Amino acid sequence: MDYSTYQSNDCHVVELHDDFDSGTVNDIKEYFEGLIEDGAGDVLIDMSEMGKIDSSGVGALVFLYKRLRMDSRNLGLLGVNGKADELLTMLRISQAIKQYESIEEYLGKH
Repeated sequence: MDYSTYQSNDCHVVELHDDFDSGTVNDIKEYFEGLIEDGAGDVLIDMSEMGKIDSSGVGALVFLYKRLRMDSRNLGLLGVNGKADELLTMLRISQAIKQYESIEEYLGKH
């Protein structure tokens, strides 16, 4: 999976540049586990350049969300659009994991 990461304030940002599906989710799983073990800061997943997402990708997001919440940390999604937005809304994931248009919007609310 093609992805990049950076920090903004105390928040880890992961930009997804590829499909987030059964063929690619294992490529980022180790990085997600490192974020969980790190124990510091919230995590934002930038989906604005992501291709498609399937149940494996949704499962990885839910796993990351639950593990971060156990440490009183937050997961947010940036730039969710198209089919990904429809899927997350249909599954009601968007009710649990907050979505933001930009990093600036997220920072303005935290």
